[in-house]
Amino acid sequence: MKTTKIFSWPLMKQSISSNKVLAIACTVVLCLMTIVTTFAGNILGSSDAEDYTDAQTDFYSYLYVLASYNETAGTSLSYEDFSESDDLTQYDMLFEMMSEQSDDLDLSSEGFAEAADTLSQSEVGLDTYISNFEYVYALGSVQGCFSGDELNIEAMMSDMLEIMGVSSELVENMSEMDTSSMLNQMYFTIMSLLPILLFIIFAGNALIVDQVDKGSMAYILSTPTKRSAVVITQAVYMIITPLIMVGCAYVTELIACNVIIGEVEAVKYAALYGGLYILTEAMAGVCYLASCIFNLSKYALALGGGLNIWFFICSLLGMFGSENIVNVGMGVEELGTFNKLSLIGLFDIDALGTVGSGAVDNSFVPKLIILAAVAVVCYVVGAIRFQKKDLPL
Repeated sequence: MKTTKIFSWPLMKQSISSNKVLAIACTVVLCLMTIVTTFAGNILGSSDAEDYTDAQTDFYSYLYVLASYNETAGTSLSYEDFSESDDLTQYDMLFEMMSEQSDDLDLSSEGFAEAADTLSQSEVGLDTYISNFEYVYALGSVQGCFSGDELNIEAMMSDMLEIMGVSSELVENMSEMDTSSMLNQMYFTIMSLLPILLFIIFAGNALIVDQVDKGSMAYILSTPTKRSAVVITQAVYMIITPLIMVGCAYVTELIACNVIIGEVEAVKYAALYGGLYILTEAMAGVCYLASCIFNLSKYALALGGGLNIWFFICSLLGMFGSENIVNVGMGVEELGTFNKLSLIGLFDIDALGTVGSGAVDNSFVPKLIILAAVAVVCYVVGAIRFQKKDLPL
């Protein structure tokens, strides 16, 4: 009978069969996480806010014309009267007159109604916009009774926030926060990594050391299968299966982006998911190495699983030290140190996210090389160790 020295297909089928449920479950969870995150990103990145801002500017221009004319002519024109009136002749004449007096204005009753209709679709009621305009209009021509300075709505809000203990700088930082970057950070270092992490910890432990611990390795090695074939076959399984899982997530991402957003950044996400796969292999290599070193499953799980859980916890703590979180007052800058204590800290999501754009940040390249090197070293050292160590057979 021919001796298998390199790769054992029967052993590969056994590994696939024994870990099939776990692999499918983790892949399904990963794909669901991808869809949820894409949907959330679409909501956060919606351009409706910009549309409402333009409509608000137009609406306020019309209200300003009405308010100014009321002061001059002693009339009582208003949006409420405009929306309820069947005869808009007075409004048409006013808007036409103001448009003729200024080349920058192009006012009409139709434009007023369109701006109001757009704002009415926002989450803020139209009455609130009108009330807000009244404050802005009233304060626009008022001076402080003590300072003599001109009063405005922005200064009033800043003072109110300071009295309430809320820093105006914090509010500004929140408005400038890169929600897309923060969402990618949460998804790729926590949400997507968690199901993959569970798979590589349990599968990595089951492939070699668990079989040694339970005695089934003795049966495998009693067949014409060399130890070299065992370690190579199991390594191939740990390389291919996560690749399929990450590939499924990538395809799901492309489909979700096309359906939900209507725009697909295939190159950018190829880089991000490619980086995720290299990170996954580095962590899988740690589990594989522990599985090859020990003869007892509990020790391998403690080392391989323990290290990877430590990396995950460090990444979680490190996220609260990231610039986005610190700027909004929800994090502590010192927590960023934890990113240096984890392999996940080498997964530079912001730099990878620039791939496909006009200005690519190549700082992610050496970091991915380090992760790939960790994976290769762990697999090679693990394979050598398993072939040379004494087994309790």
